[in-house]
Amino acid sequence: MNSKISYVFKKREFGIFLFILILLAIFGSIEPRFFRSENLSAILSSVGILLVVGAGQTLVIVTRNIDLSVGSTLGMAAMVMGMVARSRPDFPIIGLILIAMVVGGICGLINGFLVSFGMIPSIIATLGTLAIFRGAVFLVSDNVQIDPEDVPKGIISLATTSPIGIPWLLIFAFLAIVLVWFVSSQTLLGKRIYAVGSNPEGAISRGLSFNKITIMVFVFIGVLAGLGGVLYTARYATINPADVGRGLEFDVISAVVIGGTNIFGGSGTALGTALGCILIGILSNGLTVVGVSPFWKACATGFLILLAVAIDNLVRRRQEENFLLAIRNQRVTK
Repeated sequence: MNSKISYVFKKREFGIFLFILILLAIFGSIEPRFFRSENLSAILSSVGILLVVGAGQTLVIVTRNIDLSVGSTLGMAAMVMGMVARSRPDFPIIGLILIAMVVGGICGLINGFLVSFGMIPSIIATLGTLAIFRGAVFLVSDNVQIDPEDVPKGIISLATTSPIGIPWLLIFAFLAIVLVWFVSSQTLLGKRIYAVGSNPEGAISRGLSFNKITIMVFVFIGVLAGLGGVLYTARYATINPADVGRGLEFDVISAVVIGGTNIFGGSGTALGTALGCILIGILSNGLTVVGVSPFWKACATGFLILLAVAIDNLVRRRQEENFLLAIRNQRVTK
């Protein structure tokens, strides 16, 4: 029993969970209105969008890649969906959702081809497509925003209702995290994704298709970013070309890295990402509620990223030292 308790306390996710509880206690004691239902609802809504996109980013980073274009992809998907809804008010809601996901998937496919067959480092490729997709949002929309009266009520209701009383926004977020957990831990594909991230050369020598897996994870995050565009529209009911999805990539990557996904690839969990998204959502909202400057919000997030990377480096070094020590002990025994 003691060994099980010790194992739980050593888990990275448990540390994040404790930090979340500490943040809740601090913000609640400084500003009682932090725990008001409308504020908690706002936190959950923002976290829900982060969770959907962060789920996809987890698998991308596990493969030693990164997608900086998710904010622009989300914006592109939301804008195309909004324009279809504005021109065709009777268009089915499920059709609009699928349009957004397809647009996001196409953006992800472009990134995947650039990284795999174009052999462009993902940080450079997606930095370029971040600007390209953002420019495409302006071109497609002719710099005209989608107003609330142009957004179908069925889309807006995704952020507030569902048959079971929990908003569809949160249900989609939960399903995205569960899907990543299932793929990463229960399927052969998940093992291959982690193998590519842990040792690309070794994975290729064993016959794994690096290009195929790379394209797959980028399409996956693109599809989820497209769904994120739907949820963004549901929450804000307005799609402004200049604002939609802007800066989302920073929060998503921050949440995934803080959640324990190693920026150098090969490790990361869906649960860690979920907790990282919750932490970022609480931190951002809490600092705003207590009246802290946006500058300090960015500083706090940056500090958490550096702390997470430092912890990962320490853990990796400790694992390497233990591995070498085990080998030496085996030699001495022989």
